[in-house]
Amino acid sequence: MKLATAEDIRAYNDATINGGVRGLFYGIGLSLPTYYILNSRVPAYRNLPSPAKAFGFVMLIVPCISITAEKSGEAFTRSQYGGVAKREMDREALIEHERWEGLSSVQKLGDWAGRHKYGLVGASWVGSLGVAWALVNRNKHQTTSQKVVQARMWAQGLTVGLLMASALLTGFDSSKTEDPRVPNEDHTWRAILESDPHLNEEERQRLHEIKKAVVDRKEQLVKETPVSTSKKD
Repeated sequence: MKLATAEDIRAYNDATINGGVRGLFYGIGLSLPTYYILNSRVPAYRNLPSPAKAFGFVMLIVPCISITAEKSGEAFTRSQYGGVAKREMDREALIEHERWEGLSSVQKLGDWAGRHKYGLVGASWVGSLGVAWALVNRNKHQTTSQKVVQARMWAQGLTVGLLMASALLTGFDSSKTEDPRVPNEDHTWRAILESDPHLNEEERQRLHEIKKAVVDRKEQLVKETPVSTSKKD
C-alpha cells in the first residue's frame, strides 16, 4: 500500500476545491433564476426582509458546494487506486450492478430511498413547507405571522407522513433481517489478498484458515443469539 505523499495531499485538496468551486457555480445557477421567479411572481416573497432572502441563497448554495466538493474528492481517491485494489473495486461495482439489476421496480425505489433518506427528508420538508405556504397564503383574513405558523404546522404533518412512507419503503424493523450482535464488517482486505499473485501456498492456506475462523465465529454468534418470543397473559 502506498502512503500518501505531500503531492498526493495537495492534489486531493485541489480536486476538492475545484469541486467546491463548481458547486458554487451550480448553486448560483439555481438560486438566481429561483430568486427572479419568486421575486417577480410571489408578493409574499417580495415582501420578505433581505436577511430571509439571503438565507434562502445560503440554503441552496452551501449544499451544492459541500456535495460537489465531497464527490470530487471521492472521485480523485478512486482514480489513485491501481493493480489489485482497482480490480477489487471493479469487482465490487460489478456485484452491486448485478444486485441492482436483479431488483424489482419497487425494490429499486426502496433501495434508492434508503441510501438517500436524509436528503429526501430535508427536501420533503422544504417542499411541504412551500406547498403548505401556497395553501395557507390563500386566506386573506390572517396576518403573515399567522400564515407562517399554519404553514409550519402543515409542513410538519406532511413531513411525518413522508417519513412513515419512507420507513415502509426501506423496511422499518431492520432487526428482523440483521443480527445486532454480528456487525457488517468490511472484508475487502481478504479478497485483495486472495487475488494477490505473490502469495505462496502456505500463505494462501493461512488466509483460508482465518476466513474459516471468522465464518465459524459468526455462525456461533448467530446460534447464541436468544430468540425473543411474545407471551400472552
